[in-house]
Amino acid sequence: MIGSRNLRWESLRPDDVAAWAALTAEAESVDQTDERYNADDRAEQLADPLLDRAGGTRAVWDGDELIAVAVLRANPTADPSHRMSFDGTVHPAYRRRGIGRELTRWATLSAPRLSEARHPGRPLQLHTDVNEHNAGKAALLAQEGFTPQRWFFVMARDLTQELPAAPPPEGVRLTGFDFAHDLEALDVRNEAFAEHWGSARQTEQSWRQWYTGGRSFRPDLSFLAVPDPAGPPLAAILLTHYFEADTVATGRKEAWIATIGTRRAWRRRGIAAALLAAALAEAKRQGFERAALGVDADNPTGVLGFYHSAGFEVEHRHSRYVCEL
Repeated sequence: MIGSRNLRWESLRPDDVAAWAALTAEAESVDQTDERYNADDRAEQLADPLLDRAGGTRAVWDGDELIAVAVLRANPTADPSHRMSFDGTVHPAYRRRGIGRELTRWATLSAPRLSEARHPGRPLQLHTDVNEHNAGKAALLAQEGFTPQRWFFVMARDLTQELPAAPPPEGVRLTGFDFAHDLEALDVRNEAFAEHWGSARQTEQSWRQWYTGGRSFRPDLSFLAVPDPAGPPLAAILLTHYFEADTVATGRKEAWIATIGTRRAWRRRGIAAALLAAALAEAKRQGFERAALGVDADNPTGVLGFYHSAGFEVEHRHSRYVCEL
């Protein structure tokens, strides 16, 4: 039960981003997910065109303190189904009072309406992540009709140690990211991730919102694999992001390898290894101390072993819970 407290439930407002970032920090101190966002990050997320701020957000206030937030975000495409994401956070001091349950039920009731408005007639899945240590959240989701369907790892490596060397294969040259190739890079990403579980095809709008146009994107740490001599479009891409909130919290600079994708015709030639080696070397040169990335534990391409061979080790695990709506 939520209890007798006079809580206020409403949509998130642009003025709430600082309070939202503070709530995230309070939750992180307990949950240890290694995910941190400052007010500017939250403002960017709230301005996402794929987010219906009025209908797809829920903020819970106890007086002047923001004590819980839930966000429903649409995917840009819905083929074969629409996979919406649900992210909920409750302040540690307010847990086990029924607030998380209320927000989960709000999400399952609101998602079909929001999905139908954006992708009429498409089947809907609601996806949410649960850290391996958060047994309470896992139990709650199971009670509300969610089932665990996939495991994901966050892997990291120390950049002060010896880095892998992997020159590009014959017929390919590496260049720094060039916005003249932005839409080609989008095509590479969509082809490379077309068969990945839970992935949706990105549009120009979502690509520029969250991949190459977001405030965390670092083109100076990102690379393209170009056929040489010039021939068909880009062969592969590597995109790196940097989150200042992590450095503020930990005192170290971490390069987040957000996207590595290779076109089918160019796979198994060592291009991804060359891109990763180039990104790690440049991050080290710029004073970054760590690199990290996320990986699907069940990816059939053997990418987990590939990252192990490049010096990455698993640091965190989380499961993806899905509710069919």
